[in-house]
Amino acid sequence: MQNNKNTNSADDAIRWMLTNLTFDQTDPCEFVYDNTASQSGRRLPVIYQPFDPSKRGHFVDRGQVLDFVLHADGGRVLDFGPGDGWPSLLMAPMVKQITGVEGCNRRTDVCTENARRLGLTNVEFICVEPGKSLPFEDESFDAVVAASSVEQTPDPKATLAELYRVLRPGGRFRIHYESLSYYSAGKEHTISLWPNEDDQTRLIIFDRHVDQEYVNHFGLALRLSKSQIQAVFERHGANITYAGLTSKVLQELASHIVQAGRWTTQHPSCRTWLSWLEEVGFSGPRPTYDGGWFTGQVFDRLPASGRPADTEAVDEYLQPLVTTIITMQAPSTSVVGQWDHWISARK
Repeated sequence: MQNNKNTNSADDAIRWMLTNLTFDQTDPCEFVYDNTASQSGRRLPVIYQPFDPSKRGHFVDRGQVLDFVLHADGGRVLDFGPGDGWPSLLMAPMVKQITGVEGCNRRTDVCTENARRLGLTNVEFICVEPGKSLPFEDESFDAVVAASSVEQTPDPKATLAELYRVLRPGGRFRIHYESLSYYSAGKEHTISLWPNEDDQTRLIIFDRHVDQEYVNHFGLALRLSKSQIQAVFERHGANITYAGLTSKVLQELASHIVQAGRWTTQHPSCRTWLSWLEEVGFSGPRPTYDGGWFTGQVFDRLPASGRPADTEAVDEYLQPLVTTIITMQAPSTSVVGQWDHWISARK
């Protein structure tokens, strides 16, 4: 593929779209997740693929699951925003009961079907419209986990307050969030493609405002396959990147648009999360290193002959290591990786 020849300034593509397209106000559930059969692209270990400890991604995934499990203490768990059922379905064999709350009917159906296929009986999934109160009594859960989901709600701080309400006194909350600091210094604008089952592809443009802690999203539902979209970019000498989204590319794509939507999400920094958690009532919130990042480092240093051979052996090997790493406080300004930002708190 040729290098992009017609780069645009940071705002050119957005300016062109706002001038030439009519956008509906929507939200990520309506535009993306209700139109996606698998939020993970069917890549999740155990849920979609046999667990393979020789694969780094599977090893890391196990460390992240154990991180959540160790915060749950085997009790009743609320998983807020499980997507395809992660981490709910992986945690289920190690806790008493787990309830997954999704904001989209499609995601709830997918999670429920995955649980049925895996033969899990102590997990359930319900749909609650984003921003609405949870249909649980106060102090219903021993632990709450949330993986990159609270920031997808209309009012993340209000969501934290609602999660606090349903957690029992002394219960633990573990949040995994996307830090916008990862996108500083030139990565604020990106695009992604989400193929659908109806021969459409949803192209999403991310306009990140790191210091202001929010993201504008512009979504184009195109009656084109991913390969057809790639061909459009290539015809104009461009890669599928934000820089390649020139006016000429947009003009050609515009004739295939069946829906254009936009929405905004808040993405608090670590310091904002910590402040909000205390304000809604949580005690001792603090950022820690996460089990997944650490187990990735372990994997890189283990010779193939020394790696555990199956799920049970991996858990036995990793659990004492993850138990230690999740107690170690991380700097609130550190950027280990795109997804490696975790906070623990208690009610």
